[in-house]
Amino acid sequence: MCNNKIYVHNKSPHRILGKNTPKEAFTGVKQNIGNLRIFGFLVYIHVPTEKRTKIEPSGMKDIFFAYNKTSKVYMIFILA
Repeated sequence: MCNNKIYVHNKSPHRILGKNTPKEAFTGVKQNIGNLRIFGFLVYIHVPTEKRTKIEPSGMKDIFFAYNKTSKVYMIFILA
């Protein structure tokens, strides 16, 4: 699991870098922050048809709690 504080800190603008992110200051390319989410927000995970019966819901309510350091996926806390 990635250290979330460092992950978000590295994607945030810094005053000492002239309101740029570290990557933007180093490469000159604007960093994409579209994947950042609020910790603890509610997510819905789709349950495939093969793994549920006709009367079971098609989604599960869960909570986002971390980023994965090796890929662009989120780590989810499953409530059920």
